Amino acid sequence: MKEEPLVPLGVGLTVCALLYAAWGLHYKNIQQAQRGMRGRVIMQGLTVCALVGYGVFKTKDTSQTGQTNMRPINWDKLEREAQEAEALDLAKGNVSPAMEKLIAQAKKEREEKAKSVIAKSIFVQEVPEPKK
Repeated sequence: MKEEPLVPLGVGLTVCALLYAAWGLHYKNIQQAQRGMRGRVIMQGLTVCALVGYGVFKTKDTSQTGQTNMRPINWDKLEREAQEAEALDLAKGNVSPAMEKLIAQAKKEREEKAKSVIAKSIFVQEVPEPKK
């Protein structure tokens, strides 16, 4: 909210315009309801413009400095946690048959990948160097 103060303000004004229109509809005041709906559309548009403007501003800011606010992803840790969660679900019996099929397929792909890596390393080791 501190970095993008116009967005919550725009959302609040949009809600106020919607309530104003609903109030007019409730009391059958068509002019008030119409003004409220038009105001809601305008406020919604301004809110979207603020969102886009902040996005463009942030993009330009990060492209000039070269720094981003994103944190690095540790893919090995995520993979390890996913495997632990799969094992825990299997142990508890909380896995559907479709999920069991996907887990079996993933294990098979991992084994094939490991075999190919081992085969490549063995193949590379078995090739004798040419003598000169």
